[in-house]
Amino acid sequence: MAGKMWKKAKDRNPAEIYNEKRRIIFAQMQKDPTVAKTWLDSYCTTLGPMGYAGLKAEVAFFEQHRRDLNLIVAADIGDATDFVGVVDGAMYRIDVTTNIAFKRLASYEPLQLEGALYKVAVFDQGRFDLVDINFPFCAHCQSGRILPTAVLLEENHNQHGDSQWSNDQLLVNICSACGEVKVADRVTTPFLYDFESLYRDLNEAKHEAEGLDEAPIDVRAEAAAYARRASRYLSNIFGTRLVAIGGKSYEITNPRDGDGYWTVRFEDQLPLVQGHLHDKYPWDVSNG
Repeated sequence: MAGKMWKKAKDRNPAEIYNEKRRIIFAQMQKDPTVAKTWLDSYCTTLGPMGYAGLKAEVAFFEQHRRDLNLIVAADIGDATDFVGVVDGAMYRIDVTTNIAFKRLASYEPLQLEGALYKVAVFDQGRFDLVDINFPFCAHCQSGRILPTAVLLEENHNQHGDSQWSNDQLLVNICSACGEVKVADRVTTPFLYDFESLYRDLNEAKHEAEGLDEAPIDVRAEAAAYARRASRYLSNIFGTRLVAIGGKSYEITNPRDGDGYWTVRFEDQLPLVQGHLHDKYPWDVSNG
């Protein structure tokens, strides 16, 4: 009999265990947060590393924002909602995570189509970043989402062809389905280079390193790291979390005469929009 009970406990679904401990912890949080957190630590092995980290983040979010967001603990019914709270006067469903790379926009869309508003609370070094993922549905094609992206443009030159030692960057809202593009903002910086120039410099550095028998340079890895840094920087400048960043690219369709068309090619995308955003879209050169 004892052996059967042990096997039954061992075979319990991790999600079932998580939800059980979550109910216990948040019931105690209403009475005594200190005791609740002690219980949480005692569940570390039972929950496993990921479950423990996830529940600890939920508890931290509840402690930090219980009052200012008027948080209500949500039941786990598969709707990607940990809490319901009020942000700037509007009711939001809030999904807490320690890693937004595990989140997908498709998880929220069924209720967003019915008008529900969502934010993802990303836990980072003890604090939370509330990410707005309520991207509008495209009025043109009725099926895509209007996603905020950045496009890095080439170096600026004056009318005489002299370098201005700066580059422009665009905030581009693009429909994930039909590719409709709207340039929403434009900034100029003295140090944020376009990807074509970046790849040229990285490839030159790679060849130099090979000639000097120095440590090899991983061009793709360096470009990816640059894209992530640039995306974080421009997210702050534009005041919105960018879901992708890229640059202009000329796609040759006829090698004989060089005929082709311009595209915007994305170098980095948030996993959040995986399955929504293509790697490239046609680009109107009049946009920059």
